Amino acid sequence: MKALILTGQPKRGIALKDSFTLSGFDAQVEDSALYAMTLLERHRPDVIVSTASLSDLTGAEFFDMVRSDPQLALVPFVLLSDTTPTQVGDLDLVLPPDTPAAEVVRSAYKLILELTRKTYISEPTNPVAHQGIQGQLGDMSLFELAQWLAKSAKTGRLRVELQGDSASWLFSKGQLIHAEYAGKSGEDAVLHLLLQVENHPTGHFRFEPLTEADFFLEPVTIRKSTDQLLLSLAVEMDHRQQRIN
Repeated sequence: MKALILTGQPKRGIALKDSFTLSGFDAQVEDSALYAMTLLERHRPDVIVSTASLSDLTGAEFFDMVRSDPQLALVPFVLLSDTTPTQVGDLDLVLPPDTPAAEVVRSAYKLILELTRKTYISEPTNPVAHQGIQGQLGDMSLFELAQWLAKSAKTGRLRVELQGDSASWLFSKGQLIHAEYAGKSGEDAVLHLLLQVENHPTGHFRFEPLTEADFFLEPVTIRKSTDQLLLSLAVEMDHRQQRIN
C-alpha cells in the first residue's frame, strides 16, 4: 500500500513516514500541495495524509483541491488540523495536529478498511472463495501446507492446534505476513511452531479464507517471501538438528 504524506514540518514528516513504513506502507513525503497534485495525476495512493501547514498552501486548501477532483474521490484523506473543512465525507478524517504518528496510521488503516469493505460489498459473492480446508498435520506437513497456500496465492488465516496451544499464520495472496505462537510473533513464531510440529506431528489445522479487508489492522511482522522464509527456516532447523547430534 502507498501513503502520500504532505507536511511543511520536516521532523513531523520523518515521524509519519517511519510509522507508515513500519506498518507496511510505501510512504512518500512532500511539502508542496501543488507538486503533490501533479503526482496524483500519475499515481493514486491508498491514503493521503496532510498537516495543516505546507510550503505553499494550507492543509485545508490542499484537501479542497483533492476533493474537487473526481478521480481522487475514493482516496481516503487524513487531515491533521484544528479546523474542519466544510465538505468532509465518509473517507475523510480530521485529527488534532499533535496526534501521535502511530494513531494517524491506525486511522488511515480504518479509512482504507472502510473503502475496501464497500468495494467488496458491491462485488458478487463467490461461494467457492469462502470454502476453508482443514485436516491433521499427520496427513500433510506444515511445510507442504504453507507451500501450497503460497503457490495457490491464498488469502486468509491458518490456525494450528498443537498440544493445547493455538498458532495463527496470516496469508495475503500467498505471502505469509504475520504469525503468532506461544507468545512469539513473526519469524520466531514460525520457527518455533515448525520445531514443535516436527517433534509432535499430531496437530490439527484449519485454513479460513478471508478478504484483505478483514485484516487491514493486523501487524506485518514478516517481510520475506514465503519461499525464502521456509528455505531459511529449513536451513536453521537442519543446523539445530546437527548441533543436537
